[in-house]
Amino acid sequence: MKKVFTILTLAISLFATSAAAQKADDRAAALAVVQRLFDEMAAANAAGILATGTPENQLVALQKGRDGKSRISVINGEQFTKFFTKPGAVKEVMYDPKVEISGDWAMVWGRYVFFNEGKLSHCGINQFNMVRTDAGWKIANGASTMDPGDCSEKEKAMKAK
Repeated sequence: MKKVFTILTLAISLFATSAAAQKADDRAAALAVVQRLFDEMAAANAAGILATGTPENQLVALQKGRDGKSRISVINGEQFTKFFTKPGAVKEVMYDPKVEISGDWAMVWGRYVFFNEGKLSHCGINQFNMVRTDAGWKIANGASTMDPGDCSEKEKAMKAK
């Protein structure tokens, strides 16, 4: 009986270790797709931006205006690429991302800082819903807050590198 218990315990711990390793791999892969999106935005590479998402990908932006009112925009991937036309002009940094994984779905979210021409433009929160496809993780949709007045002192001190 003791031998069966030992074998069963070993099998369970191997499975748990394997599952934890898979989750860590998925976390790294999902984060890599979001970073690739930011890199392609900085490169003003429309095809590269589109390659990070599913064909149906869309973004919801909640943008705070100077009048204090929020405006909601919903755009598809093709429309999103039109914002990035000058290589090296923008840099987006999500400096402390969080990742949740459940099977073939992942959510990556966190605060970000956005620089335009080397200057702080705005800060906010990004949230990406991702799906595992045959080609790997892809962004299914995302949402972002965009508020120039919502930058913490830490974020204001950050530099575009």
